[in-house]
Amino acid sequence: MMKTYYGIVEDRQDPLKIGRVRVRVHTVHSDNKKLDLSTPDLPWAQVMLPTTSAGLSGFGTQHGLVEGSTVMLYFLDGDMCQQPVIIGSVAGIPQAGYRENTKDELMDRGTQHGFNDPRTLTVADYKDTPDGSNPDHAPTRGFGLTTALDTAPKVPYMRNITMGSKVLIVDETFQENLLPLYPRYMEESDVSSWARGDGEYTHRDIDTTVKTKVLVRDTNSKTGFEQVVMSESGESKKTGELKIKSPAKPVYPYNKTLFTESGHLLEVDDTLGAERIAVEHRTGTFQEMHPDGSMVTRVVNTNYTVVCKDDEVVIGGKVTVNIGGDATMSIGGNLKADVSGTTDITSGKNLTIVAPEIGLHGTVVKLNS
Repeated sequence: MMKTYYGIVEDRQDPLKIGRVRVRVHTVHSDNKKLDLSTPDLPWAQVMLPTTSAGLSGFGTQHGLVEGSTVMLYFLDGDMCQQPVIIGSVAGIPQAGYRENTKDELMDRGTQHGFNDPRTLTVADYKDTPDGSNPDHAPTRGFGLTTALDTAPKVPYMRNITMGSKVLIVDETFQENLLPLYPRYMEESDVSSWARGDGEYTHRDIDTTVKTKVLVRDTNSKTGFEQVVMSESGESKKTGELKIKSPAKPVYPYNKTLFTESGHLLEVDDTLGAERIAVEHRTGTFQEMHPDGSMVTRVVNTNYTVVCKDDEVVIGGKVTVNIGGDATMSIGGNLKADVSGTTDITSGKNLTIVAPEIGLHGTVVKLNS
């Protein structure tokens, strides 16, 4: 009978880049890095992937484990405990402490203890610790942990989105008093707040009808960032009016989500009456398909579209295009426009038409009328 264990991932910087992680295993290892094993001395564990991943020649997907993840595993070599294989991860509700002592007291989390995310602010901070090179308990070991939080992904703390301006991103600042970084939230489910239906979606609401700058603050402690959305339609008398509100109303457990360490979000929501698919970049650029089949796309910076051959667009309703700046159209061939109704062209300043020959044909042609 296969004996299984629980463990905590402490390192994922596999030098072979084949997806291995280092795991500290309950009942096998202790939390004392000096008397037992420090993180760099833990054996590398293979991670079992589902059959939906080929695990070969770059096909398929990789696992999503991070430092601090709780996993279930077994050892290929039995009681020798040197060849761990992870068979799955386990979500829960992290408590403030990482274990209880003999007096049933919770022990505070810390990078110096095992069963915790060991990453410090910089690699230099590992010096003279069990996780650095040539530590006191293993002076002949010439290697230690290779990365720290200064090169780790960061969830945006604030996003400033302004019509006509480049988006401003303010990333989280990792501070020593916040370590260990993972788990991020205590006494809260490890399942994403978006999947639980606790996430806020006001940052996807679009309103270009306002005449002055408006700050809409969306503070969401569940996801760890604050967002400022700013929209401005300008002083022009004719401004495009666009109001769009996200229909997102996810209900657990119908919203399947992927929320990443840098703040990307993917959603496939099957909530009855609010079925959606959404892809959102950390900067605030997103594309969301609504329950009625409508689709909203917002690009917070420059947008490029390249079509290498023909392109055909068929629109059953009306089209409104509002451009805040200049517009240029370059056509290598002919241009033909067929208009069934009235055609009006209004220019606030000079209008210039240049051509070798200009033909005006109409039952009545009025000039300066």
